[in-house]
Amino acid sequence: MFPVKLDNAIVLYYTPEDNYGAIKYPNGEIADYYHYLAICKYPDSKEYYLFCCNKNYDVVNDWADSSMADCMRIAAASYKENIIWIQAHD
Repeated sequence: MFPVKLDNAIVLYYTPEDNYGAIKYPNGEIADYYHYLAICKYPDSKEYYLFCCNKNYDVVNDWADSSMADCMRIAAASYKENIIWIQAHD
């Protein structure tokens, strides 16, 4: 089951496990893979966050934007065109 929070941010949407790319060191070696994407929001923030997570749900990269839709567009442009988003439950 996908976590309710990531780095203390509330998960609003998440993806099924898939290959969404990798984070690499400057020498090109892979540091970690992105297995999940999530759209999250901190309770005291106006921004939304696109989190890239490894297979253990650890956030290994993030992107802040002013809207959830913008985060979803960035994900589609950066990782996969047809991302399946699952709405998190309250």
